[in-house]
Amino acid sequence: MKRWMLSGAAVLCALCSMRVSAQDKKLSNLTKEDFIADFRLAAEILKKQHPNPYKFIDSASFQRKVDSLMEKAATAPDVVSVLQYSPVYLVRDVHTSLSVNNDHAKDLYSMINLFPFPVAVERGKIFVNIKGGAIPYGAEVTSINNMAAKDILQALSTPAYSDGYITSGLDRLYPNFQVMYSLLSPHEQQFQVSYIAPGSTDTKKVTLPYANSTQAFHDSRMAVLPVNLLQRSYAIYNNYYDDTKTGLLTVNTFGINESDAYKEFSEFFRELNNRKYKQVIIDVRSNGGGNPAISALLYSFLTDKPFRNVYNYRTHTIDIAMPEYAIAENGRRLSDEDIQTQKNFLYQRFDKDSTGLYIGNARLREGLLENFPPDKDAFHGKVYVLTGGGTVSAATYFASLVQQNKRGTIIGHETGSGEAATTAAWFMKYLMPRTKCILNVPMSELYFFNASTDKGHGVMPDREVPVSKCASYIQAGKDPEMSYTMELINNDK
Repeated sequence: MKRWMLSGAAVLCALCSMRVSAQDKKLSNLTKEDFIADFRLAAEILKKQHPNPYKFIDSASFQRKVDSLMEKAATAPDVVSVLQYSPVYLVRDVHTSLSVNNDHAKDLYSMINLFPFPVAVERGKIFVNIKGGAIPYGAEVTSINNMAAKDILQALSTPAYSDGYITSGLDRLYPNFQVMYSLLSPHEQQFQVSYIAPGSTDTKKVTLPYANSTQAFHDSRMAVLPVNLLQRSYAIYNNYYDDTKTGLLTVNTFGINESDAYKEFSEFFRELNNRKYKQVIIDVRSNGGGNPAISALLYSFLTDKPFRNVYNYRTHTIDIAMPEYAIAENGRRLSDEDIQTQKNFLYQRFDKDSTGLYIGNARLREGLLENFPPDKDAFHGKVYVLTGGGTVSAATYFASLVQQNKRGTIIGHETGSGEAATTAAWFMKYLMPRTKCILNVPMSELYFFNASTDKGHGVMPDREVPVSKCASYIQAGKDPEMSYTMELINNDK
């Protein structure tokens, strides 16, 4: 089984991106004006390059909100404080990002006072996620510095953006709460925390000093995180539970080649059938997507009849906007030949329709198996699929295949990308000239099942963990969705 190293999610625009020249300025030597100029440039590139920038916002509102953000950025006390005013979230696209380079990310940690402990966020509540600290593990945090927990989560919902109107993005980002929250007010000297200890109804208060970067990083690694970290550290991981006749397949990416994926899937489901298991749980809560063909491949192990595997790509432009800022994956500037090659690729594979959209043609869909047969080792028992805000792109497509074909029960949270459509496939990277931030822009939209409209929501779960159960699971150090699903299985048994 191949080891798959999974990285943390983006935090505002403070994620590491790529190495740049050592001659570039340190973050502390940049100015607010540098970031404001590059933020405006990023907004202009998005207008021209994004496949559908005005899908969830009109052009006038977009520009008005960019201007408003830049006005706030101009009044920010320093460079660190200005980071929260990145305009990329305005297009409401989970695949669009603006990130600082590696060196600036390291500088950032030394320039902020960090919240002193990691948390878990679930169903609009914040829980202490470390043992042995000043506040008991599993305690519910009700406020920080007199700001209610719900208001804190609302403030963090902007950098945790997903496709359209999806609100489950914090599922991806709460492991980085210490940085995320601290960037809202980066120079706090202390934090007054109100909390309710497990088993109590009384609210207590404690004042804690900020944590420096070394302590905060250490404590973040001490987080209990009520999920199986071993399962999350591989591309695909399997478990077998003989006592309940249940198999668990954790799939953390669909960005793997077909031969490797088929080997993993076939071995797992063949074993389930040999053991005569009655149900399977497929966990895609941390699956950031990949190739939708691999999603269909996985679903072929669950179906007993051929199914429709239909999707296509479309975009408003097949041009390359502002090529003077375009870079390759390794950070080098794209040459004129690189740009022309990219243009030729898109020109050959997209045809303009009567509405002015460019639609993927037969050459782009070459090899797409639309009438997908069941696999010889397909499983015919009960199916449970765990989803959340980290279920993105091709992983959302897999959950949608299960739900639309009524093949299983979706448990958890709304997926982080759209049920009908998301952005995908090819991306352009741009190096912002003054700050060396990296803008990542998808070049096409991916529409599933020949959808013609997008309501801006992901796959909705068939069942959510009840709020009361959710809190008790976390306080007991248990994975809420997994524990709830196993309870359902045991009750059925």
